[in-house]
Amino acid sequence: MRLYRRDTAAVTETSTEPQPLTPEQLATMTRVGDARLAPDGTAVVFVVDQASKDGENEQAALWIAPFDSTSAGAARQFTSGLANDRAPRWSPDSGRIAFLSDRAERGKSSVYVMPADGGEGIRVFDQQGELSGLTWSSDGRFLAVLFTEPETAEEKKRKEDRDDANVWDHEQKYQRLWVIDPDAKTATCVSPDARQVRSYAWAPDAERFVICATGNARIDDLFTENELEIIPRGGGEPTSIGTLTGVASDLTWSSDGRYLVYRSSAGQVVHGEHVYRINADGSDRVCLTEGYSGTVEGLSSPDGGSSLVLSCAEGVDFAAHWLSWDGEMSPLLSRQEGWADVPASVSCDRRRLGLVWQTGVEPENVHVAEVADGRAGALRKVTDFNNGITTAALGTVSSVSWTSDEGIDVEGLLVLPHGYVEGQRYPTIALVHGGPTWAWSRWFHGSWHDWGQMLAGRGYAVLLPNPRGSTGRGSEYMNANAGDIGGGEYRDMMTGVDALIERGIADPDRLGIGGWSWGGYMTAWTVSQTTRFKAAVMGAGLPNMVSDNYIGDIPSANLSYFSESAAQNPEPFWERSAIRYIRNVTTPVLILHGAADDRVNPMQGKEMYVALRSLGLPVEFVTYPREGHSIRERKHQIDLMNRVIAWYERYLSAGAVEQSR
Repeated sequence: MRLYRRDTAAVTETSTEPQPLTPEQLATMTRVGDARLAPDGTAVVFVVDQASKDGENEQAALWIAPFDSTSAGAARQFTSGLANDRAPRWSPDSGRIAFLSDRAERGKSSVYVMPADGGEGIRVFDQQGELSGLTWSSDGRFLAVLFTEPETAEEKKRKEDRDDANVWDHEQKYQRLWVIDPDAKTATCVSPDARQVRSYAWAPDAERFVICATGNARIDDLFTENELEIIPRGGGEPTSIGTLTGVASDLTWSSDGRYLVYRSSAGQVVHGEHVYRINADGSDRVCLTEGYSGTVEGLSSPDGGSSLVLSCAEGVDFAAHWLSWDGEMSPLLSRQEGWADVPASVSCDRRRLGLVWQTGVEPENVHVAEVADGRAGALRKVTDFNNGITTAALGTVSSVSWTSDEGIDVEGLLVLPHGYVEGQRYPTIALVHGGPTWAWSRWFHGSWHDWGQMLAGRGYAVLLPNPRGSTGRGSEYMNANAGDIGGGEYRDMMTGVDALIERGIADPDRLGIGGWSWGGYMTAWTVSQTTRFKAAVMGAGLPNMVSDNYIGDIPSANLSYFSESAAQNPEPFWERSAIRYIRNVTTPVLILHGAADDRVNPMQGKEMYVALRSLGLPVEFVTYPREGHSIRERKHQIDLMNRVIAWYERYLSAGAVEQSR
């Protein structure tokens, strides 16, 4: 059995003074997630792994914490952790836990069921590969799971014979819906051939499903038209009940079978910010969250569709609400200064709450709360992972706001340097989030792409701005960058930096910028528009919006922000591309990229590198083999964070700035 650490090793054995978080600490930090409260409310099952993988495959273990525990150390490890055990799901009677695991063949998951009081995990699905969306039927007799078609014997032989030419978009692997009888250990694929099932929900009678499906398996079709269909549990011809643009996430059937609800964004952005209700025949679509000033991050039901729970971002914080089938919202967990893993989990009797909670200065742990009259009481911690992290040199984290141009109020987070002294100016990093439809929230900012606390311990102030286009502020704010990519966002960030200078926090001569994905785009764009920043780190960024349309995997996402594609009209894309203004750049740029990134092709990083190198500017380009859009391998994460630290130190230290004058 692989025992996961409850604590992180002390920062140093010789010094009593708090020390900065090291890349090694952050890469091996324990992660806690996917917490699920038992329907009877007696215990929480959750997943424990580490922030990086040390080898070819991921490793994770299931743990269980009693709800009534009076000690944060009462949680126990439920599975060995020698494989990747994940996605735990309680049976309706709380007696069994189904989960996904690759213990039979690493890297290929199957479905297992285990008694909730312990014992041996029994494999109940004879297939293995890429699985997701595991759920129980309401009567506890069946499981359903989404399974991506595996490589066939013929395809495997062709690959071995080197006879494996790939005709793009012609040999797609579809994600299909399977039903499993865990007692008989039999399974049936119930969705049609050549249909990509993106989401689904059991009907309350457990005799049928609603699925959201399309005839194309390309990820780019997430933003195009999908079909809502009803299919019997035993399979058969689906019945269409309508179409929608984008994906219906978190599909949920009402307990009486009359209605369906789901999260959707009408295909305009990746985020499903609103909840919609339709009749079970697909008619009368109604938005239940119209006018809500936050963003719905998750939708769930604790009691088979009688009640609905929304997990929400409100500004930089988390809140949970009840939602009636008529669209009335009432608070379950009022806005808290912290962040919870989505979704919040509620017992069937609606009297208990469980979730993974973290704050700006404390990494994630499982917390629970009693619920009385629909309102959750104080959160109580029932696990004690990562205690050693909290003794490091951390900066205080607070929400900040400022007024941008056009009178727009902008919010973000400020991580002050450890040991901050009021009136003293500090080197300051503007760290821009990805997305762009995303936001910084009040979680623990310490990871390979989230450098807030790592830099705060080394004397930097870190601004985490949520410019227009971010989530957490309602639909109008989230869509405010449509048609103006790099415009208002840039001005919002720069006015935030100016506000910190005016408040006497930021040193105007020692400003840095950085970010990953869309944050990488904003980094490239910013240094092409101003010379105020002395150092920049562009992670998986896209400096050329035109070429990104042809080499990324979700070009249709750009139609959320541009009225036409780059093929139809390249000028607006080129006008907002850093490469067009590359001769304006004076800032030293560190470029970091996963070599196998399909979302933002590493050729984007190479374009920026070659352009800056040709101009004789300070630039480095680092790619990480085997890595996609996220960096997962431990040594790669450590290398990346060390390079970030060294780059900012090289150009933002007092000595470096003095020499540059």
